[in-house]
Amino acid sequence: MNISFQKIDNLNGTLSINLEKADYEPKVDEQIKVYRKKAQIPGFRPGTAPVSMIKKLYGKTFIADEVNKLATEKMYGYLKDNEIDILGQPLLSINTPSDVDFDKSENFTFNFDLGLAPNFEFNISDKDSITKYVIEVDDKEVEAEISNLCRRHGVLEKVEESTSESDSILVILTELDNENKPLEGGVTGKETTVIPELVKDESTKNLFMNKKTGDKVFVNINTLFNDNETVMASATGIPKEGLIDLNPNFEAEVKNIQKFTPSEINQDLFDKVFGPGVVTDEETFKSKVKENVEIYYNSESEHHLEHELDHFIMDKHNFELPDTFLTRWLIDSHPEAYTPENANEKYEKESGSLRYQLIQEKAIKLYNIEISEDEFNQTALGYSASLLRNYGISNPEFAWVQEFTEKQKKDQRFMDKVREIAIQRAVINHLKNVVTVVEQKTTVEGFYDMIKVHNHQHNH
Repeated sequence: MNISFQKIDNLNGTLSINLEKADYEPKVDEQIKVYRKKAQIPGFRPGTAPVSMIKKLYGKTFIADEVNKLATEKMYGYLKDNEIDILGQPLLSINTPSDVDFDKSENFTFNFDLGLAPNFEFNISDKDSITKYVIEVDDKEVEAEISNLCRRHGVLEKVEESTSESDSILVILTELDNENKPLEGGVTGKETTVIPELVKDESTKNLFMNKKTGDKVFVNINTLFNDNETVMASATGIPKEGLIDLNPNFEAEVKNIQKFTPSEINQDLFDKVFGPGVVTDEETFKSKVKENVEIYYNSESEHHLEHELDHFIMDKHNFELPDTFLTRWLIDSHPEAYTPENANEKYEKESGSLRYQLIQEKAIKLYNIEISEDEFNQTALGYSASLLRNYGISNPEFAWVQEFTEKQKKDQRFMDKVREIAIQRAVINHLKNVVTVVEQKTTVEGFYDMIKVHNHQHNH
């Protein structure tokens, strides 16, 4: 056996493996003996057929299996022993064809193309500075949050007449024909809620003002729901694809009117927001609301700092990848998703993730970053909570999140995603202690104006 590696350039190489009969024959003979014991061959009892007959019938199959297995084992063993880092998986060479003919030869040569991982130095230190914005919370922000809390803990009360754009009006929808009569076979008896302030068209919005229970309104269904097909489909019970045949003229009969009344700033509100007896006066209430708002904006600032750090480490490391090899590997390993026609475009979009992963791995090795079991479990719980929110469960009980997480841990894709998130978080948290973080005060408006500029620059 002979194995040789040829480095074509810094990003590409070829590995050659020459196998002779003596390399694989002992294993093949061993497999043939095992198979002979259970072989069902006409004219012979199991285990009595001559070895020569087994070789004649199945020898090439055993040789092919063993040679391919041996070549793979030796290839990865050589890469590991010689610390050759590769990207993707080795592919049979297209420039140096392999010589593998099980019908004509007993010696075989495999030639593999390799995509080599780039060699680069990690280029982040305390000489690098990054800005963290300290968002100053003023009285206007506190008052706005208190207003939101009053609305969140407000009440709906049944009234006889709609007098405010924030009123909640339950109506019964009936589809009409061109003579404003119920359309035969059309939508009928469908209940939906209308809140005038959410209707963009002013004339349509005004149709629902100063209305009483039992009043009927002729309305265009498209303007009522702001041409939102998802909402229209939900309100009428008609699939989106069927809306094109819908007559836009509808009758909306008022069935019920509820007026929304924000909560007063009193002890009842204090208890609902912070728990019974925690806050007993308005001054303390405003102080604790301000603390919460500051915590929220500090979290926003921290999130932006981490996001900027992601961009920063990418900008500080400029290295090439074996693009041609990796594109070919994607087509070969994932033919259902990558074709010669779309592979270049898809690879261009995804190569950034690979570059980020290589930088991340360099940081992990340099700083000996590890993920503890507790950190992994906490990340799993957080990821599960985000999945549940995507399912429409905005505030699930902790016990439910735990149960959901334990079930999801049986899914390898879930575990891989959690590990990816945990590693990225650990690397970013460590690098925040490596670079120099410069704090800069700003207003809430100034912070979000900066975010808009950032998003525009980075095409977010």
